[in-house]
Amino acid sequence: MGGIERARAGRGGSGGATAGGRLPVVSSGSDSSGGSVAVRGGDVSVRGGKLEWELVLSRAAAPGSAPLAGVLQLAVSGQTARDVEGRVALAPVPLKLGAHEVLRGSAALPEGFRPRQTTIQVLDRPGGSQLGMRVLLVD
Repeated sequence: MGGIERARAGRGGSGGATAGGRLPVVSSGSDSSGGSVAVRGGDVSVRGGKLEWELVLSRAAAPGSAPLAGVLQLAVSGQTARDVEGRVALAPVPLKLGAHEVLRGSAALPEGFRPRQTTIQVLDRPGGSQLGMRVLLVD
């Protein structure tokens, strides 16, 4: 249903420009979850009925340490086709996180759904403990 691509970020920051020439929106601080993974920022948009995302994640990791295995869980809030507030939980996406990662992916949304914001959680496993979190508005 959804896909994810990985592009390793440079040591100094956000990973550079995207294929479309845009830079991801990146905050200077970590997210407010207080977890071991910081969802630094990103870009979430809709194109052709799909939610597309580009997210910047980081964690404190010793050089040469093994990547952290977990899942990316996105929940999208917005208006349904019947014009009522709704929430769509997308399928968890497995990930392996080094010190810095830029994750890109997409997933289909229900027909007629108009997303407003996306809650991004990094969990240790599906339904597991939260390692990081951020809420982003959908462009």
